[in-house]
Amino acid sequence: MFFRKTWLVGLLIAALPVGVAADPLPYGAKTPTPRQIIAAYVGKTETWEADCQGGIYFGANSQARAWCAQSSDSLGAGEWTVDSYGRMCHNLTWYWPNNGRAGSSPGEKSCILHVVDRFDRVWRSYPGQTEWWPIKGDKALTRGYTYQREVLALKRKLGI
Repeated sequence: MFFRKTWLVGLLIAALPVGVAADPLPYGAKTPTPRQIIAAYVGKTETWEADCQGGIYFGANSQARAWCAQSSDSLGAGEWTVDSYGRMCHNLTWYWPNNGRAGSSPGEKSCILHVVDRFDRVWRSYPGQTEWWPIKGDKALTRGYTYQREVLALKRKLGI
């Protein structure tokens, strides 16, 4: 009976989608090159479903743009950078309508730490977490500028 329960638990864990399983630190982890991290993000949008029904776009030339449906009259614009320690950071200024003009406020710099495993797969760990998540197969990171229409319309409206 014990063997059957152990086997069933193992089968259930193996059946979890890749994006659900996290590790304390991938086996053989080492610091990735900045090029590996850039390739994982450039030209993609990371969707923030739970937080705001929006996301952040990582554009070429280090441009970052963010928008949230829950605060649809504001947008974040700034840059994203990658350092030689495996950190990808974004630093945004948030803009919103303020008496017929654009108000603005600098946001907090946010960084995500990255490693590559022994097979050169890129993993990331978010601030305050100890788990590592594989980037490949992450449904929250999709090719393209998902919220471009909303960001461009808001930039015109705010005059920025």
